[in-house]
Amino acid sequence: MGSCHRWLSRTGAVALLVLAGMAVPVGPAPAAGADPGFTFDVTGTTVPLGVGKKRIHLRLTNLTDRMPREAIFYVRPDELDWERVHLMWPEGGGSGECDGDAAGWYCRIGPSALPELLPAGGGTVDLPIDVHVQDNQEPYEGRFSVEAGMAWGDEPMKTGARTLFPLRLVDDPEADLSVVAPDVKQSVRVGAGGRLEPTGTLQPGGTGAVRYRIVNQGRRAVGGITVTLRLPEAVTFTRPPKQCVLADDRRAAVCTYDTLALIPARQDTDPTDGSHSAVELHHLVTVAASAKAPGTLAGGTVQVEGLAGQGEVRSGPVRAGLPANAVAVPASDVDGSDNRDGFAVLVAARGSTGPGDGGGGGGLPITGPRTGLLAATGLALVAGGGIVVFLARRRRVVVVRGGGGSPAA
Repeated sequence: MGSCHRWLSRTGAVALLVLAGMAVPVGPAPAAGADPGFTFDVTGTTVPLGVGKKRIHLRLTNLTDRMPREAIFYVRPDELDWERVHLMWPEGGGSGECDGDAAGWYCRIGPSALPELLPAGGGTVDLPIDVHVQDNQEPYEGRFSVEAGMAWGDEPMKTGARTLFPLRLVDDPEADLSVVAPDVKQSVRVGAGGRLEPTGTLQPGGTGAVRYRIVNQGRRAVGGITVTLRLPEAVTFTRPPKQCVLADDRRAAVCTYDTLALIPARQDTDPTDGSHSAVELHHLVTVAASAKAPGTLAGGTVQVEGLAGQGEVRSGPVRAGLPANAVAVPASDVDGSDNRDGFAVLVAARGSTGPGDGGGGGGLPITGPRTGLLAATGLALVAGGGIVVFLARRRRVVVVRGGGGSPAA
């Protein structure tokens, strides 16, 4: 990728964002003291040598009580040797509508670009980023920058401070467990085969499910997993599995799965051999009938720890079978993060309906006219039309959708 390729990538990103009415600043964020109404962080940025790809996450938290209209984030290598290691959005990983390359790229989430990925009021989303490492590398440390923005109603886009994050390649042969726990948005019931079936918005007195995905992206297997969970206030465990010990208030639990072995993701090549590098678990929870609605109950956490590590070879503890509340997930689609993640429980008013009814993902309705975009459309089309036509033959724009998807030419 030469300097021309870099210029095209950044110019394409800026041109497309201008046309969408939400240009991304290329310099420092707004003046100190400005309150953007959200925060962001990046987790899991230490990568073991020998692991060619690791999935990390941008955690975007909405500090307001309103559903945003759209959100953007912009990733640049800055102080990173991108010939040695580079970051890209994962196709099929759920980051929104993305464009660019290793020299700098952006993603947009909005009404027409996976709005279910927007963080509800008080909620958090984990947006995946893939770290690609070239072969035959030595320990290394560099830094990359992330800039993010969010908009509510017809208000202009607010941007947070452009932040540098470290990325380390380390010669460490141990396991590397990660966990991601999305916010709880829906009521559920247990269907045939123990599968969860969504039944609508989660209301006071209703039952939902805390879900979390654990993956081993390291070089050594683990022979079991310990999970420590804490629920927000006004939320309690409904029917914990036998592997869990509850606190007296039924809001905390320690679950020990001592036969749930997870091999390294790079060894998980045969989906029929009974070995797994990743697993998704769930716990049924009940919202108190007295809980205020609508509202967000924040403060939930899940933390994981491996047990009885095994060597790099496949031989290890024989797994007696997945727990009843677990579903194995393929390594090619698993998330990556660090060993701790937070989640919130979104409570809807009684009798309300929303986009989450009867389907996956869900979220609160998006409100507010897009008057700023409408007012700027004509001028933006005239100013940017030539650039977009030029770039359309050279760039690709991908709407990344969870569970699959391919680039659009």
